[in-house]
Amino acid sequence: MDVCFNQILGILKKYWADKDGTAGYDVARKVISLITTEKLQEFKSDTTYKTIFATGPSKIATARILNNLAGVNKFADYIEENISEDGRSNLAQDLKKLTGVPMDRGTVGRVCYNLLVDSLKAGNHLKNNKNKKSPLKKSEEKKIDVRSGIHQYISYVRDKEEIEVDGVSFKVSAHLMNDELEVVRTLPYCHALFEAYSAKGKQKITAENIEDSEYKSYFEREKEWFNEAAWYERSLRDTVVDFDNQYDLLKQDVYEGIEPVYHDEDFGTDGMKRLKKVHQQVVVLQLDRSNLKNIDNILGNDTKKGLCHVLVNDGKIKSWVKVDYDEVI
Repeated sequence: MDVCFNQILGILKKYWADKDGTAGYDVARKVISLITTEKLQEFKSDTTYKTIFATGPSKIATARILNNLAGVNKFADYIEENISEDGRSNLAQDLKKLTGVPMDRGTVGRVCYNLLVDSLKAGNHLKNNKNKKSPLKKSEEKKIDVRSGIHQYISYVRDKEEIEVDGVSFKVSAHLMNDELEVVRTLPYCHALFEAYSAKGKQKITAENIEDSEYKSYFEREKEWFNEAAWYERSLRDTVVDFDNQYDLLKQDVYEGIEPVYHDEDFGTDGMKRLKKVHQQVVVLQLDRSNLKNIDNILGNDTKKGLCHVLVNDGKIKSWVKVDYDEVI
């Protein structure tokens, strides 16, 4: 993830309006006060706050912030208390679009804190200086055009975490390991899984007891598949021309391919069986509608299964147990 500190601040600025009337450039001061326990004299004047949106904190200030972090709870609690539910939902959508990291209004405060801290640790607060060209401002000429006929060869090379295009390499995000992205259990796809486990088993499964339940291994496997899909989206968003449209086409293709199985009435309320059969179906789909198909070796079976969970997060699929057969298209 290569996101600038000031980019995150710019998104926060759109939704920030706390009880003290903090807004505009003062958001930078407030954010810094929430993520650090250090009183930074460097940010004393309004003029300096304004420069944060252009360059981010200096190296000295960054070091002091990172050495005196206040912890995620202080920041997350403040976001929840001072930004409305609709505001937090929109904030989550904007941050997800920027970073590819999954979140919702219930987790956006914690995820945003981690994004801010990670950007400081990576030194990305300096990427948008006027004397430096931001790698996030890629022109289409520096992106991969995945239309057929444009290139002779486009292939993902996992060992290198690169996409090779006619002999030219494009670096993508590092592949997600099991412990690299802690899946937020308040995401809709997790609730849908807990509902399916509860309907099948003898106890109500929740985020709090899943680790001690008989369905722990099932959940771990589903998380891995979801992480594959999250990595796929994050890796290609800043690399491929017209990614958002092509990704939407891919998800439409997935849904239309699994829909007949998903709405099979023979499954009744057996959500686990329905999900298993849907996963069996999705891996055999050709998925030819999106031009993303022209990147060889990147859309594997685990990613396809993970996209089924993405459809749940998107609201296209609401439950594996309670299926509305009137919604069949």
